[in-house]
Amino acid sequence: MGATGLSKLTLPPGPVWMVDDEIRLVGATVQMLGRELSNPVRGSADPREVEGWITQEKPTALITDVRMPHINGLELVSHLHQRWGAVPVVVITAWPSSQVQEDARNGRFAYLPKPFSYSALRDTLTQICKRQPPSAFSGAIAVSMLGEVVQLYGLAARTGTLTVVSPSGKGLIAFNQGHVVDAQALTLSGVAAFNTILSWNSGNFTWSATAPIKHTIHMGLSELLLEAYRLRDEAEAGIKGDSEGDVEFEIPGENALASAEQQPVGNLKDNFAPLSDVVQPEDQKQRERANYMTTPKEVLPKLMEIDGCIGACIVDSNSGMMLAATSGTAAVNLEVAAAGNTEVVRAKRKTMKSLNLNDQIEDILITLGRQYHLIRPLSSNDALFIYLALDKTKANLAMARHHLASIEKGLHI
Repeated sequence: MGATGLSKLTLPPGPVWMVDDEIRLVGATVQMLGRELSNPVRGSADPREVEGWITQEKPTALITDVRMPHINGLELVSHLHQRWGAVPVVVITAWPSSQVQEDARNGRFAYLPKPFSYSALRDTLTQICKRQPPSAFSGAIAVSMLGEVVQLYGLAARTGTLTVVSPSGKGLIAFNQGHVVDAQALTLSGVAAFNTILSWNSGNFTWSATAPIKHTIHMGLSELLLEAYRLRDEAEAGIKGDSEGDVEFEIPGENALASAEQQPVGNLKDNFAPLSDVVQPEDQKQRERANYMTTPKEVLPKLMEIDGCIGACIVDSNSGMMLAATSGTAAVNLEVAAAGNTEVVRAKRKTMKSLNLNDQIEDILITLGRQYHLIRPLSSNDALFIYLALDKTKANLAMARHHLASIEKGLHI
């Protein structure tokens, strides 16, 4: 389809953006799209610049590479959908990860492998912009905690209200484009209500597309979940029971929300322990002592179970030497990482001392283009720290920090 003498393609109103660190590819593609589309077309080789555009304006569509410096394409797509909902996206990459392939199958975006022809890009862009977004998810999902249901609606950038009815009471959690903005439970509201709802272990769920009215929560979803998980762990510390059962629920199928104001989503299996299993104080202390992990090697398998973990070690920050290490790939040089991150910990503590901050380091997060690095000093021995390397395409940062905190609390050397 040539541009000269032909009518321009018409997409929904709004700009079309392209970002790729191959600046020549961006320039050529933007020029050709500009000739054929009636929409304004803009391109950049810096994803940070496009992130700024996302903050200011809703585009008609985004074309993005995955592997880029500073911000990868999947992060950019998440920012876009959190800010503006289901905006059409074409992901272009020569190295599709399992996450890219899975997200493309689930309809989060269209995937076009490099190298591609201009006509393939143009046709793909036209198709996804004409496609109507689904009114709801379909299928069945098994999860282990109520927080995972909340996270599901957050990642889907949904706007509406999740109502929870449990033996402990009734509550609601309101979302605006995937952000939790309100919670109400019993006589509580805001963060306190959110934490209360996530402490419930059984009940039924209902989702409605009713937009939130109140705005009582001003925290990010990851921060909310981490705090709720911490409080839940503390509350359950004295209860013996089996591992948590799955939460099985049906998400309304396509057009289901259009046919009724509320649709049943599912239920939680009852995970409360019988009264006979409640641990008495002295027994509880003995059991806690028995559950302590007293050697570094005992904790390594648990660290590798964290989603996306590609390497972990326990390090002495006085010497920079490793006490124990494990890696799922030869690409991670843990000896070098141990020495380097020892300097990071020392530098941070020196800075805190210079600023007269009378506090302790809970954890240090280093975000790279393709990895997260987490450093967590041991509360029982701050001369030691756990170092964890995560693949960003496979890891859930909020859950990783939650699991790392739980593992660290049980490690006493």
